[in-house]
Amino acid sequence: MNGPGSGVRTAAAEILSRMERQPRPASTRLPEVDLARALALGMMVVYHFLFSAWYLGMADVEVLTGFWRVFAYATASLFVAIAGLSLTLAAASRRRRGATDSGIAIAQVRRGLYVLGWGLVITVVTLVALPQGAILFGVLHLIGLGTILAVPLVRRPVLALVLGTLCVLFGPVAAQSSGPLWLLWLGVHPADFVSLDYVPLLPWFGVLLIGVAAGWALFPNGERRRPLPPFPSWTEPLLWAGRNTLAVYLLHEPVILAVLLAIRQFG
Repeated sequence: MNGPGSGVRTAAAEILSRMERQPRPASTRLPEVDLARALALGMMVVYHFLFSAWYLGMADVEVLTGFWRVFAYATASLFVAIAGLSLTLAAASRRRRGATDSGIAIAQVRRGLYVLGWGLVITVVTLVALPQGAILFGVLHLIGLGTILAVPLVRRPVLALVLGTLCVLFGPVAAQSSGPLWLLWLGVHPADFVSLDYVPLLPWFGVLLIGVAAGWALFPNGERRRPLPPFPSWTEPLLWAGRNTLAVYLLHEPVILAVLLAIRQFG
């Protein structure tokens, strides 16, 4: 027996059938970039674990000098450079989907404000929990503000490389200068300033801009120069981490602290 309900079900089945026959758009993500993000995250987790253990007095490790200091700089450099490279990939992807230059710029500003907002959340939390080492301008602040400042440079790799190099060269000059607290975002701060994570524009915005230039060199128009074989299945957890960098970054430090405090309490 046919009725109105039957007609609706038939129409719905036909629509679903057509949708299933239509090819789904392929992912525009580049797994090699996600793997690089996962590597940077892994390095960051290792360093933050050692740093937190040292800060809590649970490990006698020279995290502020020597090998681990170099390791920390290498980790931050990789993390920030990949953020810059990702800006070129995101802009190219939006352009292929028909976005205008203004639309691309607006999307990039929104992304920058989103990341910067999470940086400010970390500032508030650390001001309450760790006032002596509060994070006033850490890596998320840098990436968020840098994403916004890089809007006019995403399609100008040569200019990005030149300005990025200048920022890196002037970084030590800013680090050796002392000034009011409100300039700490630039790299100038009071002599007694202490923070658990401090990543100012000088020199780190330069690293982000160098990443922008590298994005154009490695992936012109957001595409790899030559095809790669499929990635093995064991890399999927790493690819997941690379696709969810912000979430992993926000969660890893509370997890590390919880583990260390549990070890100190019950170990």
